[in-house]
Formats: sequence, structure tokens, C-alpha cells
Amino acid sequence: MRYRPLLAILLALCLSVFAFPAEAAKAPLTYDQIRNTGKAAICPSVSDSSRGRIEIPSGGSLKLTDVCFQPVQIEVEEEKRNGEKEFIKAKNILISAATLGPIKAEVTPKNGGLQLKVVDGITFQPTTGQMPRRELVPLLFSVKDLVATAQGSAIDPSTDFEGEFLVPGYHSSSFLDPRGRGSNTGYDTAVGLQAAKDEFATNRKVDEVSEGKMSLRIARVDPSTGEMAGSFVSIQPSSTEQGAMEPHTVRIQGLFYARLAEDA
Repeated sequence: MRYRPLLAILLALCLSVFAFPAEAAKAPLTYDQIRNTGKAAICPSVSDSSRGRIEIPSGGSLKLTDVCFQPVQIEVEEEKRNGEKEFIKAKNILISAATLGPIKAEVTPKNGGLQLKVVDGITFQPTTGQMPRRELVPLLFSVKDLVATAQGSAIDPSTDFEGEFLVPGYHSSSFLDPRGRGSNTGYDTAVGLQAAKDEFATNRKVDEVSEGKMSLRIARVDPSTGEMAGSFVSIQPSSTEQGAMEPHTVRIQGLFYARLAEDA
């Protein structure tokens, strides 16, 4: 009996030691805990059991924050010998730097359905796909100015958005090639025979602005935390290197995450 107080003290110490790491694990990770681990390229997740519903205010909107698009697989369209086209899986050699976010978006009622619009944030990132034959396909993974629509009046696990977005140039208009050419520098061509410059399209540097399409599927919704998650598939062109090459059609599949803003 005289050892009971000592045993109680030892038990309390053991419980505190095991409980501390559990509490620490729930705390936000610091920069040093994330650096060089690849965790910055991973979108947050929502429990698979979350099958709730978030209503859209009548005449109002939902503001989303921490929106995240994480590419998981990149495929490049190629033409086979028989003329048919198919998507070939490419290795994303910049997988730890291609995730888009944080992004801000809004969901509003429109034409009897819903409209999702990206309004701010990191909406494009350069990345490169490596084909099985070692060919490199540069592209700018983008959701810039995404506007997508869906049926229904609330966000739930059956909500599917579809829409279009802009794909800016892989190189900005101020980019200079080894000959010093750029699309907005006043020196955008370099040919020996000026009369023949129109016959060589690759000699003229142009701005790249194209469009892409995206399908976004919501699979999990947690009304208690305002979180939602799902998957996406987007199709967009690759870089033309300011008009120097023909673009490839690229299909990107990945994961999506968002949560309601506190002031929503």
C-alpha cells in the first residue's frame, strides 16, 4: 500500500509523455518540418466517411480558401502509326513543385445550378513531363480564371463541376532566347533574308495564351469543418516555346481540396 502513491506518480508521468507527441502532431507543421520533405506538394485530405452537404445561401455565395490542386498523373497525347491518337503516361519530373495553391474561389448560384470561379492565388506552375522515349514536354499546369458550373443547389459528394480556364505562356513575354529575341522587346525576329521571314514561323517569338478544360468531382464534404475534397481531370496544351514548336495535348489527373473561408 505504501507504494501506491509512487505508482500513481509514475503512471501520470508515463501518460503525459505519451500524450505530448499526440498533441504535438495535431499542431501545424513549421517550415523546418516541411522543408525538403515533399509535404508542401501534398493537398490536405478529408475523411472518407465525410458525406455531408453544404448549402449555398440564397442570393449569396460561398467563399473558399486554401483551394489546392495536386497533380498525380500526367499523360501526353501521341499519334500512333495507324493515325489514331492515345494518351501516353509521362513522368512528372517536377512533382514536388507543381501543386497549385493556396487559391481563393467563390461558389455562387447561377441559372438553376452552381458556378465555381477561381479569383486569386497561385493558379499556375511550370512543370515538365518526361515521355517513355525520354522526350521532355514542358507545360504550364494552370487553373487560371477557372469558371466551372454544376447542377444542384448545394455542394455534396455528387457535385460535378465542368468548365474552362486560361493557360498562360510557359515563358513570359519578357523572356529572351539565346539570340536575345522576345515578344515584347521590339526584337522578336532574327533572319538573314527579311523577305523570307514569314516562311520560318519558328523565327518569330509570340505570346502564348490558350485555353484548357477541367472536370472537377467532389467526393467528400465535411459540414462541421467546412472542408471538401475530390478529384479533377484537366486537358490543356503544352508549351510552344513562344511559337517554336507544335503543342502537345496534355491530360492531367489529380486531387482537389478546399475549405470555407472564416468570413464566408
